[in-house]
Amino acid sequence: MIKNKKLLTVLIALLVIVNSFAKDIYVSPKGNDVNSGKKNSPFLSFKRALQEVKKCAGKEAVTVWFFAGEYYINETLTLGNEYSGTTKKPVVFSAIPGEKVIIKGSRQLESLKWKKHKGGIYKTQVPSGLSMDQLFVDDVRQVRARFPNYDYENPLRDGKGYLQVTGGTDKRYDKWFSFDPKTFSDKTWEHPETGIVHGFQSHNWGNMQYRLKSINREQNKIFLNEGGWQLQRTHGIGGKKSHASYYFVENIFEELDVPGEWFLDTKTSTLYYYPMQNVKLSDVKIEVPVIADIIQLKGTKESPVKNIQFKGFNFTQTNYTFMDSYEPVARGDWAIHRGGTIFMEGTENLLIEDCNFEYVGGNGVFMSAYNRKNKVSGCRFVHTGESAVCFVGSPKAVRFYQTWDDRLLLGKNWNHMRENMDLEPGPKTPDYPKECTVENSIMHDFGDVGKQVAGVYISMSHKITASHNTIYNCPRAGICINDGTWGGHLIEFNDIWETVRETGEHGPFNSWGRERQWKGGRGTNEHFIKELTRLDAIDNTVLRNNKIANYRKSISAGNWTIDLDDGSSYYEIYNNLNLGSTIKLRDGMGRKVYNNITVSAVPSGWHVWPENSEDEIYKNIFVIAGTLPGKNVSTKNFIRGVGLSKKVKWSENYDNNTYWNVNFPDNFEMSPNQKIEAWNKEGYDLNAVSANPNFVDPINGNYQIKENSPALKTGFKNFPMDEFGHKMTRILPFGGDFENETTVCLKADDNAGKKAKVYYTIDGSEPTMSSLKYSEPFTINESILLRARTFTSKGVPVGFTNEVEFTKVKKVTYPSWLATLLAGKYNGETVVEGKTAKTKKALQKEVKGALLINIADDPDLIDATGGYNFGCYIESLNPKKGQMWLDAGLKKDWVIQKLNKHKISNIAHLQKFLKKYSGQTVKITAVRDYGSKVFEVTIP
Repeated sequence: MIKNKKLLTVLIALLVIVNSFAKDIYVSPKGNDVNSGKKNSPFLSFKRALQEVKKCAGKEAVTVWFFAGEYYINETLTLGNEYSGTTKKPVVFSAIPGEKVIIKGSRQLESLKWKKHKGGIYKTQVPSGLSMDQLFVDDVRQVRARFPNYDYENPLRDGKGYLQVTGGTDKRYDKWFSFDPKTFSDKTWEHPETGIVHGFQSHNWGNMQYRLKSINREQNKIFLNEGGWQLQRTHGIGGKKSHASYYFVENIFEELDVPGEWFLDTKTSTLYYYPMQNVKLSDVKIEVPVIADIIQLKGTKESPVKNIQFKGFNFTQTNYTFMDSYEPVARGDWAIHRGGTIFMEGTENLLIEDCNFEYVGGNGVFMSAYNRKNKVSGCRFVHTGESAVCFVGSPKAVRFYQTWDDRLLLGKNWNHMRENMDLEPGPKTPDYPKECTVENSIMHDFGDVGKQVAGVYISMSHKITASHNTIYNCPRAGICINDGTWGGHLIEFNDIWETVRETGEHGPFNSWGRERQWKGGRGTNEHFIKELTRLDAIDNTVLRNNKIANYRKSISAGNWTIDLDDGSSYYEIYNNLNLGSTIKLRDGMGRKVYNNITVSAVPSGWHVWPENSEDEIYKNIFVIAGTLPGKNVSTKNFIRGVGLSKKVKWSENYDNNTYWNVNFPDNFEMSPNQKIEAWNKEGYDLNAVSANPNFVDPINGNYQIKENSPALKTGFKNFPMDEFGHKMTRILPFGGDFENETTVCLKADDNAGKKAKVYYTIDGSEPTMSSLKYSEPFTINESILLRARTFTSKGVPVGFTNEVEFTKVKKVTYPSWLATLLAGKYNGETVVEGKTAKTKKALQKEVKGALLINIADDPDLIDATGGYNFGCYIESLNPKKGQMWLDAGLKKDWVIQKLNKHKISNIAHLQKFLKKYSGQTVKITAVRDYGSKVFEVTIP
């Protein structure tokens, strides 16, 4: 025992000093790798900093600080166990707070000598052996020469950048498909073998890529070489008429015919480029990706990479991965490439925080095989080639592993494979992600190349948490759980909308559970062995407090908000707000669905449950309103049951639900041709309520029920309506149309501290501390582009700039379900003896030689042009009267949506501003197929 208090004090002080000692290393684009790495003598490269980190990692806390600027990484950075920190002495790689640090998986092509080729095309020599799949000009990704040409207005599947095949083998791996010579390119392709086909599967579950082999103009066929491994199932490129696969072909030299396109002749190392108008090639920055993964953290379960953090980086410009190796993933529909901008395998306690993944070619973050307690937090994923964040275990961790390819492509018999099947529960090895988290992140406009993608993808994992994420604008799922191994996931407080935009038969949240208990898709005892279900789904998966919405008028709401597909078992689903669609439960066991709200024209989908499934449906609020997009009949029934047993009750706890059919408040049906009285006689909902639940403020997103709500009698309890999505800088509401005026509220980033302030602009400029400072909710009465960002009390920007557009319109239009809910009755069509007839025809009017249609009133036009639900569609142009439109380059099929800064909602709106600006030249913004273009129109 130490008796000398003075000596004890000194020892404690020394201990504190030792434990608090940390090493700081600095890196700068202006540095030099022969420097010391100190703040006033920084290194130049990430690679050099790693050499220094290795000397002290695990011995002392290390932080590598990056000054603002661009860092080119031309070789994947691989970090093994020797770079690990400890819990108290982590290794941190961080941008200096407030500094913009850009990490690029590319190289800059300098001293290029451009020469005129022909037309608007230029050419230059590039380094010998250079191979590239993307070209960036001043940080903007260009288009590789293709047919049809890229549709900037709508790059999605339903845009003009895709054609449909006229036939094909429709079976992976495809050998050929046929095309329509009337719509196909008339150019002669001297080297078709350079081409790559991007084709959607005929069933539209995703897309595939193939290298071209040859083209036969006499047979109107394209013959295919390697490819087709980018998804599972047997279906390939094929189908007929409206169900035929969509496709385009890229990397064909002869198709280099419009500005923004490029082509690399690898044999001569010649780069051809057709620059945009007014681009001076000597003044622009040319960059090409050279690697797919920027950082790989690779250890083993015995010797993992631990306690490393990455903070504040902007990752961009990495190679596409669609022609790399993919593997089928269990019996989900997916195949996947094990790679990512940050790839993790054999790791523990890693943190990726406040990072931006933008225009990366493959997945954003990928956790493969053994991973424990890693976290992705406060990140942004936009324009990734594939998915945002993936958690994928190793097949060797699964006791009985099957894929669709086993049966459909390799000819194996699934039942024979089951002989002597391992019947032990749980994982076989620890080679899978467990207790990992993705939280407080933004994921939108991802899946630029791969279409079978998700914001969060989970497979062969255990106890994964996805919390407070905002996910929207994607081709398939917001969140997908590929299989039932091993459950225990927590999916909470996410805000998901505008998903499943290019594919079908899916949901914003989607799951499968085709494990040992699942032998087929009908839920019978022959196909579903109930007693084996817990062998793989060892813990319940919880979905709670999520908002999942579909606001599109013209796109089918049949994509279930929560889609529990084949075999999905032991889910607890509560406190979820489902808007525009509803919940589907297919064959599975032990699902509890309670205290949820669904408002849509879509009946609940209860499909092929096993007998005595142990499913429970209770204390929910089910509201039916409006009609399905494209239909003329308002929805009457609450449930659509398919293939359920008639011998036993569907559920022993199907009760205390609240029902309100706004379309038919007194004459609704529970299931087709079944009134509630017959439903009750079968033993269901004996204590249910049929009445208006009295939502507080649905127009502003508050679907809590009022104190006098009849739903309270059933045991329903309100849950928060203001906790969905990310907790970074928020703008409420999330933009959109408004009439007269609207009130805007800004919320600071939760990580910025109590004294943080939000600064904003209303002209689209970047917010700084010199911008408007937010103090209280404010009212706007005109269209604006609002951008907001949080700053700490010391003036350091936190997180990302949030941006939304508010548009003032004469009358806001809503999807049928919401319009009906707000009106309290169905007004969309007139119902006469069970039949419906439209009461409103889309207005058509000629304006200065252009025959225009109010697109909001014509669902077919909305669908055909890319989902735009406001503006003036140009049906035709009179060559004599419409000269002002023709001179500007406008053509039919475009939708006029803006004149200067004014939003154009309809024809009357356009006429108003044409009169206001008479005699002037104005800028008309028109859209088509999710793309936009500005035309200068001189008004006589």
